[in-house]
Amino acid sequence: MLFVAKMYHFMALNVLLGYIPLEISFHFKKVSNKVFLLLGMIWLLFYPNAPYLFTDFFHLERLSIYQGMNQIFGQSLSAWVSFCLLTIGICVYGFLGMATVLTALNEAFRRNILNKKWQGIFFVLIVNLLSSLAIFVGRFDRLHSVHLFTRPIQTLQTIFLTWSVDKWLFVIMFTVMQLILLATIFGLKGLKLIDKDEKLG
Repeated sequence: MLFVAKMYHFMALNVLLGYIPLEISFHFKKVSNKVFLLLGMIWLLFYPNAPYLFTDFFHLERLSIYQGMNQIFGQSLSAWVSFCLLTIGICVYGFLGMATVLTALNEAFRRNILNKKWQGIFFVLIVNLLSSLAIFVGRFDRLHSVHLFTRPIQTLQTIFLTWSVDKWLFVIMFTVMQLILLATIFGLKGLKLIDKDEKLG
């Protein structure tokens, strides 16, 4: 995206941010419980960048191949290259990043931090709710994960203290969307949350 695509150079940063929760999840099994909890908090801060990628599909309208509802698509090869790069970046790092929810959940059960099925369900729901909230402020208030470190008070106020009907509806809609995507990734069997002494296949 950075060196080949004529469009969507900004997606290089978005994909990198979407990769961060994936990289963090690689280290979950290697650390102590205290470090795991710390990594988990950092993971949660960056996790919304993965499902956020799916909102970048709106940028497809910038391509010259789209010529209107009743027109045939253009055959510009460079535009279709941009289409492929955008789609690959969104789907690969969107889905892989979202898959870390189950990685974190499985590890929490393995360490006995969670030990009840309802706790697993609550964990997945809360993560997706917070993620949807972060996607809203990221897309419409132009906030990024790093703003929690550079402007923490203002960022937290924007996230949690500023509400509207549209914001509520967006959060609910994107929470449902993320749950459906997780079901797509893992299937119904994968979303059958594990008990205390079980492991995901």
